[in-house]
Amino acid sequence: MKKLNCSAIFLSLVYGLLVMALSCTDHEVPVENLPESKCKATDGSDRLYPCEFVIEKITLLGAGGTELGSVTGSMQSAVVSRFAAKANSNNGYVVGSPGYATFDFRITLKRVATPSFPVNAGYLIGFTHNSAGKAILHTPAFAGDTYGERTKLGAPVALDMAVGETRDVIVELGIPYTLVNAGPSGVVPEMLFSYTSFFVDNDVTTLKFNRLTIPYFYVGSVTEAFYEKLQIRVTN
Repeated sequence: MKKLNCSAIFLSLVYGLLVMALSCTDHEVPVENLPESKCKATDGSDRLYPCEFVIEKITLLGAGGTELGSVTGSMQSAVVSRFAAKANSNNGYVVGSPGYATFDFRITLKRVATPSFPVNAGYLIGFTHNSAGKAILHTPAFAGDTYGERTKLGAPVALDMAVGETRDVIVELGIPYTLVNAGPSGVVPEMLFSYTSFFVDNDVTTLKFNRLTIPYFYVGSVTEAFYEKLQIRVTN
């Protein structure tokens, strides 16, 4: 009868365990996208690529970073005083005179999916006062423009958090108004725009959709997240 070589068996076991350990660290375990990533295009159909983010909250900040109010869903309203703004161009009460109240907007984003395509310069944050909201078009403002009927807020940003994590992005935006005589209420600001919508784009993914066809004909269908039609009312 042959004797078992215990040393050989032991070495084989150690080698096997080492191979298993290395195989577990040799690659990253894929992270599953969250259910919220299965978003819809503007027409209600499933979007070609999952959405990377949801906007959990938008908080308006005034002078010294003071929180003036927040909204958590599209088509909500916020009332803020022009005198609480971080900057206000008109501190008087002359009827017909224009004003410009500047606030910071802290956008709280939650990542719900990994990028369908890696970004180039970064993520684009922008807005529009157009009452069409998510249904604005890609009409170029100049030759070669791909951003459409909206305006970028600052430079591209890095949003490299993991799925399930949140991050705040702060952008500055001025709200124009005109002082009007409101009778018993006195002289008060009147808004020049009824709505403000915000958009977050992956600067590469946004160009991967066929923008000549519905629903990607509309900006809301090519963004990673949007907040539609925030009503901001500036008061005294």
